[in-house]
Parts: sequence; C-alpha cells; structure tokens
Amino acid sequence: MSNILRPLAAGFTALIVSLVTATGAIAADLEVTGAWARATPPGVKNGGGYMTIQNHGAADKLVGVGGDIAARIELHEHAMVGDVMKMRQVPAIDVPMHGKAELKPGGYHVMFIGLKAPLKEGAMVMLKLKFEKGGEVLVHMPVRKAAPGGMSGMEHDKKKHSH
Repeated sequence: MSNILRPLAAGFTALIVSLVTATGAIAADLEVTGAWARATPPGVKNGGGYMTIQNHGAADKLVGVGGDIAARIELHEHAMVGDVMKMRQVPAIDVPMHGKAELKPGGYHVMFIGLKAPLKEGAMVMLKLKFEKGGEVLVHMPVRKAAPGGMSGMEHDKKKHSH
C-alpha cells in the first residue's frame, strides 16, 4: 500500500469503528440501535428485550435470537383482541426494504423464558440475532428499569392481559 493510501485506509477503518460504536451492531445492510432489556424482580422467570432494526437494503426477516440467559428466547408480539391484550410467539419479524422494525413494549419484542437469573439494572445482556438473509448480529443490551424516556411498557396492564 502506498504512503498516500495508508492514512486514508486508517481513517476509513477508524470511521467504521466509530460508526459501529455510535450506532450499535451492524451486519450487511442491517443496523441495530436502542437495544435494551427490562430489569426483572427476584423470582420472576420471564423478561423482555427491545430494539430498533434499521434496514438500509433489501427486505429481510429476524428469524431467531440466541443467548445463554434463559432456557428459551423467542420472538413475540402483543396485539389487542377486543379489549384483551394477547401475547403470542411469532416465527419471524419482517424488516422491510429501506425501513425498520421496532421491537418495543406493547408490540414486537424478544421474550426471555426461564431466566437463569434476574435481569439486574446496570447489567449487560448479550444476544445473537439471526436474520434470514443478513446472517447473525451480536447485540449488547443494557438492562434498564424502563425504556429511555421513562416509558415502562406496562401501560397495557390497565387492560386484561393474557398469553
């Protein structure tokens, strides 16, 4: 590599590292930002994780999540059926071309079933997201009591809730 290109290549590498650090996990055309998991009280065996997946390319699907914090990790959604909030497992979450998928309280989310230990505020959860086309993305999720901005995500508790 010529002496002219070396500083340019080093600058480009630093830019990519900065972008990944500032925006979250990136794989191909997929960018994961705002990832977090809800803190759980002692004895609670299930929890939730949330994030935004921005797609800068062709349509894709989040088809699975892996990690060692729970017996099972599934993709779920909340939906109102009449006046009852229902939660159900879904096989995949679409991430539209040049669009985004929002996993948030009261909507699509990652469900941790059979937590091995409570999710404590301030801890970090590591998950591997599996996409149909984009491969795997490693995501670090800080554990918080509520979503950024104070939304607890428990507003749906004012209505009947069933699984």
